[in-house]
Amino acid sequence: MNKIHNRLERLIESLTITENQKSFLQEKVINLFDELKNISQNQIPYWSSLYLSKNTYQYTIDRFWLGRSFDNGLFIKNRFDINIYFVYKKNNTYPNEQNILINSLLFELLYSNLKIYQSRHRENMKILKNPPYRYIIPIRMDYLGTSINFDCIPAMELPNGNLLIPDGIGGTKKINQALLEKDLFKLNKKQNGKLNKLIILIKYWNFNWGKPLKGNIIECLVDYIFDKIKTIKWDRAVKTFFDQAIHIIDKKKFLPDIKYYQYSILNGYSSNELKNFLEVIREAKTYAQNGEWKKIFSDL
Repeated sequence: MNKIHNRLERLIESLTITENQKSFLQEKVINLFDELKNISQNQIPYWSSLYLSKNTYQYTIDRFWLGRSFDNGLFIKNRFDINIYFVYKKNNTYPNEQNILINSLLFELLYSNLKIYQSRHRENMKILKNPPYRYIIPIRMDYLGTSINFDCIPAMELPNGNLLIPDGIGGTKKINQALLEKDLFKLNKKQNGKLNKLIILIKYWNFNWGKPLKGNIIECLVDYIFDKIKTIKWDRAVKTFFDQAIHIIDKKKFLPDIKYYQYSILNGYSSNELKNFLEVIREAKTYAQNGEWKKIFSDL
């Protein structure tokens, strides 16, 4: 193996969440979930101060889902960066009622719960972006020098077991959580566990460059590109990612959403956003071709 491959391997190891760190995260996630669940069950007194829709009282948080977060979450400079789905259920759900659920209601539910949580924990919790939201509600939790950046995603469990989540363009889409996890496991196993490592590496580049790409774009691109291409050396894999990502975005090819295969994730972004993605990836590709790896991964 070449030297750059070995250096990238060590970088991946330093960024990967360890078992001890997972335990820390699980404890904090459970604490956050327990309090948000309690808030969702007792939210009526806050209606006047938060200007909430009365519809919000009909839904309560039932469970959470970290999905792929522990497999490709990042730990960078005392900061964790992972996703969390908060899954709501409707009290006294009626048949076919899910057809009227809308994106704005999902975000209203989660935002209202997070606002109440923030009012109780101003010293260590901050909502990083104000409404409106498309994909996530980003928050930061601070614990004695260690931070967790959560991308919080509202989800609704439907009677058939599927989840309803935001689609990123103002609507909702349905996903099958069990099938999704099974497919992702198969894909990563086919690559001998390297797929999630590559996602960590690309997300670290993205983090260093100010997060010009969305995390779900990176995951979908890696899954799609390396479905049939075997990853051997990390430097070659990174170059392949940049090269193929440029082609996919430039040609606006159908890029299946890992959560909803009939939906192209590129549909959720404007022409200007896609143009910006291309500019950044092309610049990174040039550095990779010239062997200027430190400009891509600053701590390499």
